[in-house]
Formats: sequence, structure tokens, C-alpha cells
Amino acid sequence: MSLHPLALKYCQGTGVELGRSLHNSFGLDCPNIAPCDGVNFLHSRDFEDYQHYVVEQSKYGQEAARVDGIGDFRHIPVDAESLDYIVSSHVIEHEPNPVAALLESWRVLKDGGVFFCIFPKRDAERTLDIFRSLTPLEDLIQAYETDRTVNSPQATKLAGASDSGWRGHYYVYTLQLMIRLVNWVNAQGLASFRLEAVEETDSKVGNGHTIVLRKMLPYAMPNADYSLMVESCINSGDYPEALLAAKISLSFDFQQQAILYAAAMLSVQCGDFPEGKEFYRQALIQNPECEAWRREFHELFGEYYRNPLP
Repeated sequence: MSLHPLALKYCQGTGVELGRSLHNSFGLDCPNIAPCDGVNFLHSRDFEDYQHYVVEQSKYGQEAARVDGIGDFRHIPVDAESLDYIVSSHVIEHEPNPVAALLESWRVLKDGGVFFCIFPKRDAERTLDIFRSLTPLEDLIQAYETDRTVNSPQATKLAGASDSGWRGHYYVYTLQLMIRLVNWVNAQGLASFRLEAVEETDSKVGNGHTIVLRKMLPYAMPNADYSLMVESCINSGDYPEALLAAKISLSFDFQQQAILYAAAMLSVQCGDFPEGKEFYRQALIQNPECEAWRREFHELFGEYYRNPLP
């Protein structure tokens, strides 16, 4: 079991884990939600899928994790606004409608609750996604607009590109694609998620990306230009408030080099060096040949920047 420092930081209080595996558990004391427990199931094909899961866990010398509730990212069996966090690792790629997953998470999270998600890199499992094309954002939006479910013909076709044909890897993600999807959800007014932290390479196993979102009430996170607020707070020495403003700005538009750089330096100023490094990495992904930034990245974090995009 490998504990995740960001999960320990952000996943506090009452929460659930979706699709726990004992060989890769977060070590959090919370119920486990899954589509089947070996007896009960959400869909009939989930029972067959569960048998494959048991076999896979045995390869790691583990039993199947105990399931405390039957559900998935579309059906989280708890009351609205009842959770402080939702945590998952390598699960959301098995959901054919990720926007619906975000909205269901929004439903069950309290104000200020955390959505913590690790999802696989394209080369996480060489037999699944490495030769597939990256998914366009428009495909994820279409999945929401057509209410794509696991039983939709299009979903079955997509899942057939992976190993099982049922709850397979429907899409091939990058971290930037997932963030753009969150930007779209926020801009459409479907939910209000503040981007708290990212990892281009997760610090748990190292074969995925990490995104950490916080549920905000819409009036507390309007879609506006925050650049002047960031600058004003920096000038007044209110670095935590400047960082919050930068994160809100990135929650609507992640493609802002200057705000990413500000978020990086403000995170460092506030003592969050790992989070600052990841914001700086994202700034460099957008401007990879900036010699001054590459040099400063090395001076701050003791490593050389290498472009991680596939």
C-alpha cells in the first residue's frame, strides 16, 4: 500500500473511495463503493466483471477489497451534500460520461468538499491505450449531451478498444484534457469546482495523473478576470489570497501561462513546494523553451524540466 501525500492532505473528514483495490489502497478509513460485491451488482455484466477483478487481485497476492455500497461514478449511494471527499484511482476512465461523474460527485459533496482523482497515463498499461489516439474534448462533451451510459451502443464500441469490452477504458486522457473538461463544466455553470492541485505524474504509483478539485458555491467563484486581484494581493503581501484567486482563474481557463507561473511561485511562498512544482511544470508545458523558467525550475526544485506530454 502506498500512501499519497496529497490524499492525506485533502481527504479529511467523511468520504468514500470508488473502486478500491487493496494492492493500491489510499489507506483512508472510508467506505468502498463498487459496482459489484460478488453477490449484488449495479448491472448484470458487473458480476462477470467482478470475477475478472478477483483474478487480477490474486496476481498481487490480495483478496478483493470489501465493498460497502453498490454504485459507480454515476450512482454514488449517499445523500446529497453528505461527503467531505471522494477519492478514486484508475476508475473514472471506466465511466463513459465523465461530465456526469463530475456532476454526481458535485451532488454528494458538501460545500468545500474535495474530488480527488487519479487516472491513467496513456502508457500505464501498454496493451490498452498506448496505440490509441488521445480523446478530443468534443467527444467528452458529446458523451454528456447524449447522456452516454455503459449500455449505450457508442460506449460499448469505445470500451471494445480495451481489454474487457465492458467498463473498459472508454477514453484516453492527458492531465490537460481532464482540466479542460473541468474548465468547460465550470464555464457552462453545470458545477463550480476550484482547482486545488495537479500532478502530471501521480506520486502514488507513478502511472497516472492526479487532479484535486474543491466544490465551491457558484456565487463564491464567479467567472471573471482574476489577474488584477492576483496582482493586488501579491502587492499587499496577501499570498494565500492571491493563490486562491489564481486557482479560481485556472478553474475556468487553465491555458494561462502567467497565472500558472503565479500559482507556482505563490504555492512555494505559502510552503507548498510539491504543488508549486506541479503548477510550474504546467507553465513550462505551455512555454517549454523559456530558458529563464527552465533555469529557475531547476534552482527551485533541484531537477531539470523535461516535457512530459505524450
